[in-house]
Amino acid sequence: MMHDKALVAEKLRKWEGFLQEYELPAWDMLPGIELYMDQVIALLTQYLNFLPREEGADNIATPAMINNYVKMKILPPPVKKRYSRVHLAYLIMVCMLKQALGIAPVQQILPYGAPEEQVRATYDAFVCAHKSVSAIFAAEVRAAASPALLSEEPADSAVGRLILQSAVAASLFKLLTEKLIGLSAPERAAAEGAEVNKP
Repeated sequence: MMHDKALVAEKLRKWEGFLQEYELPAWDMLPGIELYMDQVIALLTQYLNFLPREEGADNIATPAMINNYVKMKILPPPVKKRYSRVHLAYLIMVCMLKQALGIAPVQQILPYGAPEEQVRATYDAFVCAHKSVSAIFAAEVRAAASPALLSEEPADSAVGRLILQSAVAASLFKLLTEKLIGLSAPERAAAEGAEVNKP
C-alpha cells in the first residue's frame, strides 16, 4: 500500500477536529413525535453520517436491518408502524456499537423491554460516554500518530505501524468489553470453575 504522510496527517487532523466538535443528539433533541420507517432512517443517516455504509448503500440503516433488530428483540416493536424516541435512541446506540461488537454483545448491553426512563438513562450515559471517550481517543490518536508521521521513516512503514496500533487497540477494547459483559451474565457463575486458569 502506498501512503502519503501529509495526506494521512491532514485526515487525522480533520478527524480529531470532528471528534472534538461532534455530539450525539441528546435525548430531548430526539423527536418527541412518532415517526415512520423512512423518517427514522433519514434521521439516523443525519445523526450518524460519519459511520461507514455498506457498499452501495445511501443510508446508515435499512428497513430490513431495523425489522431484524425487532425480531431479535434488540429493539421494541413499532406501534402501528410508527417509531418513538425510544426506538431512535436504541437505533443510534446499536448503529454505533455494532461498529466494533457483534450483535450478541450489543443485545447484552442494551436494556430490552425496559421502561422509557431506563432507556433514557442508558442513552444519556451512552451520549456522555461517547463525548468523553471521543476526547480521550482524539488525544491518543494524536500521540500515536505524531511520532510516526514526523519521523524520517518511509511513509508506508510509519502509516502501516499506525494501522497496526489502531487494529491492536480495537481488538483489545473489544476483548475487554466482551469480558466485562461476560462477568455480568448469570451463567458466568457456572462457568467460573471451567475458566479458573484463564485471565
